[in-house]
Amino acid sequence: MLLRLDFQTDVAPRLVFLKQLGVEDWAGLPDQPQPFHPHKEPGESAGNNLSFYIRVAYLGSKKFSAESVASMVSRAPYLLNFSVKRMDNRLGFYQQQLGLSAQKTHNVMVRLPRLLCGSLEPVYQNLKVLNAKYLRIKERHLFLQYLDKAQYDPAKPNYISLDKLVSLPDEAFCTEVAAATLKDFELFQKTM
Repeated sequence: MLLRLDFQTDVAPRLVFLKQLGVEDWAGLPDQPQPFHPHKEPGESAGNNLSFYIRVAYLGSKKFSAESVASMVSRAPYLLNFSVKRMDNRLGFYQQQLGLSAQKTHNVMVRLPRLLCGSLEPVYQNLKVLNAKYLRIKERHLFLQYLDKAQYDPAKPNYISLDKLVSLPDEAFCTEVAAATLKDFELFQKTM
């Protein structure tokens, strides 16, 4: 596809726009530089630069700063290939399904822009995990690690579903998932 594009009409305007947006200068986290790679963005069609700008303007209308948009595009270049309607639907999904305020949704998307690009199915299937308290997940995960039972890949033996990790009461979690006693789990919690 890149060979069919005319540099002056198709590529140069987008690169100039990205540079003005600040994508070129964004270096990501101090210990993990993540520069923008134009070849990662597959582009929709040869003369459709206007839709490219409209998508950035849409993000701006949702109160994302230019720096935030540059950061998001740097870490999830495919984001600018999504239609405005699709981006809006995905932002709405996260806000409604997770019960987040507009500001919290905004903060999550700036930190993890690939959530807008990926499949919503795994997110929908694991809503309990995303809504669970972090401390509960951390304690249980570390306890399973301590027991060498933290295995969350469904393709491997001794799979532990994320749903069971967060939704079971402590006693059921200990007996069904960790194969330990509640007293062992409580002692482990005291060491944290």
